[in-house]
Formats: sequence, structure tokens, C-alpha cells
Amino acid sequence: MEEDTLLIKNGLVLDPATHLKKKTDVAIRNGKILDLGDFSQEQTHFVIDAKGCYVVPGLIDHHSHIYPLMKTGIPSESLCFAAGVTTVVDAGSTGYATYEGYRTFIQSETLLQIRPYLNICATGLATLPHLENLDPDSFDEGRIAEIFAKFPGEFEGLKIRTSKNIVKEFGFRPLDRTLEIAEKIGVPIMVHCTNPPGPLGEVIRRLRPGDVLTHMYQNIGPTLLDETKKVIPEAYAARERGVIFEAADARAHFSFEVSEPAIAQGFFPDIIATDITQFSMNQRPTSFNLAMQLSKYTFLGIDFYEALRRCTENPARVMGRLDAIGSLALGTDADVAILKPVEWENEFGDRPYYVPERQLRKGKLLYKPMMTIKQGKIVYRDLLF
Repeated sequence: MEEDTLLIKNGLVLDPATHLKKKTDVAIRNGKILDLGDFSQEQTHFVIDAKGCYVVPGLIDHHSHIYPLMKTGIPSESLCFAAGVTTVVDAGSTGYATYEGYRTFIQSETLLQIRPYLNICATGLATLPHLENLDPDSFDEGRIAEIFAKFPGEFEGLKIRTSKNIVKEFGFRPLDRTLEIAEKIGVPIMVHCTNPPGPLGEVIRRLRPGDVLTHMYQNIGPTLLDETKKVIPEAYAARERGVIFEAADARAHFSFEVSEPAIAQGFFPDIIATDITQFSMNQRPTSFNLAMQLSKYTFLGIDFYEALRRCTENPARVMGRLDAIGSLALGTDADVAILKPVEWENEFGDRPYYVPERQLRKGKLLYKPMMTIKQGKIVYRDLLF
């Protein structure tokens, strides 16, 4: 074997996209997955012993906010690589009036792959803490279509926040107008649904196959559950027609009172993400990072392999990128995370510690990132690994 081949030996390889759950070795060369098999007798200049660890596809955080696209966005490479994340989706920090100013950063030579949603508001989230303007008469369909045409293939879709305090007297009109524009352009939308302007079922029933409902377990205003704590029928119908349900929890877009009954009824997220900003990154007991989200949803009763699917295969499939990321299939990008299950007393929370109404749960298992590899390069390594 070539001396510049990177070998990962002795790990349990988990790859939901290829139905792999097996102790095997992984060979990486020229930034791609070269082969999987028994390489115990092979020696190269670069050998990693992953005994006691899971070797998984690089994680995909399908909902985050990146600095400098938004002032309170995260320092992307440092935070993501330390969490096993190799691809991140920025969920609408920029709009058509601000995107081009940051495009050089998004398209730069940073190893971390950044994929944006375009905010329906012209300025995106640049004006925060002042809320975006969601008067549907202000949505410039021509300018939005123009930027999608100018930069084909760069956007995941359109993003809108439907919170009552943002849409105000306009109610569902901004959402309906966003859907109308998205339909003409031919792209999906991502809908922030915390504190909707009416029943959550009214938001969900509007969504089309491929559209993403994010913050699915939020508990401010109408929620995913009816008065008997059952998942509303609109959610099941939407899933049947191909709507994507995303858990992206941040500091306040998640609750145990909704997640625990929904998960007990088998209504799992299609995607597990973070929605972290500088306010929630590395902060206990909420999102923290995507590795902590994996740990939390495993604690809530989703099998680790299935939780992993929701951070690898599923987002890659939604993005139309499963041929390159979200998998360890031969020839795909060598994006790899090595995670170690660690027994550790930990508190999971649905609000920060400083919020009196917070609810906490005590867990005993975390999945600790030990190494992150992006396109064959080691971009993060734990000191003890």
C-alpha cells in the first residue's frame, strides 16, 4: 500500500448509507475513501488506531449560523471540526442584498464545506437583534430569482422564520408568498416554526415534498402535539408526501414536553442539527455542538445508528450530495469522524441554566469526537488520541 495512504485501523465502522456496521479498517488516499477491509498487516506513514471507537462519515450540521454571515454566527472551522462536523449548512443568515458580500468567504479555500439557504428577507439576519422585515409585499421576487440564476447550485433553498413576533399582522401571508416564489424558482424552503401565527398544522399542510420544517420539537405557541399529547395528523400526512422534519434546538427551539411524547410515538426527526450561534455554542445544557445533539437524541431513545443516519445519510440525501458526502462508500470524499462512547454524568436541558423554567435530564453516555478528517486531511485530533 502506498506510503501516503492514511489507514484507520481497529474501529467499528458505522455507515447507515451503505448499511455497514462492522469492525473493519478504512484506507484513505488522495482525499477519497480508497478501500475498506482488513489492513492489519499493512503499514504506511499514517496509521490511526481507532480501537474502542466508532468510525463514521463526517457529520453534517444541516442547520447552523456562520460568522461573518451573521454577527453572532459561529467560528466555523474551529467549532465544527472539533465536533466531528465536516459539512455545515447556514440556515438563512444572508438574503439577496447581503449574500454576494460574503460569497467569497463561503466559496473560499476553507476546508469546511458551507452550504447556504438564502433568507427570503433581503438583508437576511444581518439586522439582528432587530427582526427581519417579513412584509410579503417587500419580497423582491425578481432579485431573488436573479441571484439563484447567477449562482446556480450554490443554495439549498429559501429560508423563512414564521414566528408570530416576526410575521406580526401578516400571519401566514409571508409563508404563502415564500412558497409561491420558491415554486417559480424551483427550490425547497426551510421553515422556522417556533411560535407560529396559528396552528402548527396550518404551517405543515402548506409544505411540499422536500421542504424542511425545522425546530419540530419547539414548545412556544402551537406545537407538534394535540391537546392529548398525540402527534398531529398533519405531521404524519406531511411525512408521507415527503416533507422533511428537522430537530435543530439552539437555546429555546426544543422541549422535553414535546420531544419525549413524539419520540415515544415513533415520530423521529429526519435530520438532527444544532442551530447553534455564539449564544449556544459550547454551552451546557443545550445544543452545545452536533456531537452533544447525537448524545442527547440517543438518550431520548433513538438508537445511535439511527441518530447517526440523521446527521450523515439523511441530510446528504436532502442536499442531493450523497454521492460525495454523508457516506464512507468507495470514491466518496474522505470526510470521517472518529467518535468514542464515554460514560460520563451529563445534564441535557431544553433551556440554558439561567432560564428558571428549564427542564433537565441526567444521562450517562456521551459520544466524544476524537478525530475529524476532511477530504483526507486530519483537521482535528483530541490530545489523548
